[in-house]
Amino acid sequence: MKTTSASYHIIPPPNSSNPNPHPNRIQYKPKPSLHTPHPKPLTPPHLSTTLTVAEKQNILVSEFKSLPEPIDRVKRLIHYASLLPEVEQSCKVEANRVTGCTAQVWLEVVMEADGTMRFRVDSDSEITKGFCYCLVWLLDGAAAGEVVEVRVDDLSEMNVGVLPVRVSSRVITWHNVLLSMQTRTRDLVMESSTS
Repeated sequence: MKTTSASYHIIPPPNSSNPNPHPNRIQYKPKPSLHTPHPKPLTPPHLSTTLTVAEKQNILVSEFKSLPEPIDRVKRLIHYASLLPEVEQSCKVEANRVTGCTAQVWLEVVMEADGTMRFRVDSDSEITKGFCYCLVWLLDGAAAGEVVEVRVDDLSEMNVGVLPVRVSSRVITWHNVLLSMQTRTRDLVMESSTS
């Protein structure tokens, strides 16, 4: 993966001359950044789109654990918010809302013919968008079974911008978005098995 000093990310852009080689898939398009995030995000040498959910989860946990201060983790989330692909206004409907979040969050879930799951998420909060980017990177393109196997506790080590002495709305948002991704995945699996 090629990076520049102006933009670092853990998701490689699609390797193709076609601007959208897979029209039914989310395409990650990093937006230009005005400054280099501090500290530099990890860029594992063997990062590829063929990583399992468990491998991606280990990368995320390691990355956020390497940031000693909560403010650094929040800054990282804000950086990742800038990488989240834009969602069309037509997707921001009540049926796609994630309930129980302080911020407004919209989630669109699609199961492809081969059973892989696709997620598109947006929020009115930059920090929540950063959370969503991490979850989309973790789960987009995974098999339904992998999506539903992720436990909320598996991500708790990230301790993203949360003081350990209290639960915040950030933790609740992270939890609710993940649970919504899993619930909607289960629903699509059930629908596909009955049709």
